[in-house]
Amino acid sequence: MSQKRLVVLLVLAALLFGVGTSRPASAADKVKLTWITHWNTEAQIKAEQALIDEYQSTHPDVTIVLQAVDFGDLLTKITTSNTAGTNADIYHVYNLWLPDFAKSKLLAIPPDDMIAAIKKNAAPAAVAGITVNGQIWGYPTELNTYLLNYNKKLLKEAGFDKPPATWDELKAMAPKITKKDSTGAIKQVGYAVIPGWDSGMVHPFSALLFSNGGDYLSADGKTVAFNSPQGVATLQLYMDLLKSGGMDVSINGMNDFPNGKVGMTIMANWWRSTLETSKNIDFKNDVGVAPIPVGPSGKASTTLSYNWLLGVDAKSAHPKEAWEFVRWLTSPRGEGKGSPMGDYLTSVLGAIPSSLFDQKAYNDRLNDFFLTPYIASTTNARPEPVIAGGQEIKTKLQTQLEAVLNGQGEPKAALDQTASEANDILSENQSK
Repeated sequence: MSQKRLVVLLVLAALLFGVGTSRPASAADKVKLTWITHWNTEAQIKAEQALIDEYQSTHPDVTIVLQAVDFGDLLTKITTSNTAGTNADIYHVYNLWLPDFAKSKLLAIPPDDMIAAIKKNAAPAAVAGITVNGQIWGYPTELNTYLLNYNKKLLKEAGFDKPPATWDELKAMAPKITKKDSTGAIKQVGYAVIPGWDSGMVHPFSALLFSNGGDYLSADGKTVAFNSPQGVATLQLYMDLLKSGGMDVSINGMNDFPNGKVGMTIMANWWRSTLETSKNIDFKNDVGVAPIPVGPSGKASTTLSYNWLLGVDAKSAHPKEAWEFVRWLTSPRGEGKGSPMGDYLTSVLGAIPSSLFDQKAYNDRLNDFFLTPYIASTTNARPEPVIAGGQEIKTKLQTQLEAVLNGQGEPKAALDQTASEANDILSENQSK
């Protein structure tokens, strides 16, 4: 074969098969990844899509499809789609679910370099929160704690210039803030709980329990401890507030604090974006943040922390590409800069990033009257117990707390019953 003919054949082969040439990725070449999150407001989805677009601009061979669902549907969406074989590739996961996910082998173990980066860059509480059975299961994103949010205007109108530091002060102040209209209907309350949402009931209860010297779990983690005398006293605090008129079950802290109808409630730092955009309160002038009031058996104020993480499905057809996207989301954009995820968390959610370099890079966004106390609270916050069956136990406790507040049962009997059911769940999971 002549040299000229050989060259012609090689050129034809290159044109036909792409050998030795560069060409745009075709639809068939592209890797499609699905990312499920619970950030589902219009503003959040728009910002998430902007992150995806930024990534795809430098990774033309990857297409990322966003699925934003309501938090209440997220766990069901993850588990049912995985069972049905329609699983996503990347999840944003609440760390309480990790023991059950680890047991069912739903999540993939992160690459070694990512685990090393997490240990180096993430806050210790965040690392502990995403570790189960000694294994890190994903990259931690946001770290959240609960503190007392109060309406300065309502407290001032009732004659108070500062929030309560103790339960006794809370019980004395709350009824004086409560007001009724001419018909006797409650139009504002001193303190409000957040029924209808498991975290809204259980997390503030736990923060008050911890600040009363109590525990959620026994030291060995084999039984629950929220029915201890300290736990019964915590639920009795709610009952005392109801009896005095300082609290009313018709007023929901989550809905009514932003409407200016609540003097005090306990909520997490990510609530900032809601309060900041409310038209019924003056966020900068009227909203205050304070430590959890200390109970009679407590020595100091403390609170509960929990976090979220980005994980990859163990059955993903494209684990390499999925982890690469997670790595990009959580890595600094350059020397001294923050990550795309840190940018999103601080600019869109007002949340505290788990990565220490993000906290430093976006300090100007975090260093304000609202978030500074939350960041300070992370140093002594107690992580929410991450245990197998934890979500089921949490839901049972929520149901019982709400039942008692609605006149169905007494604090000790109700907590003892829930503890019995919870211990059966723990025992069943520990025996498997």
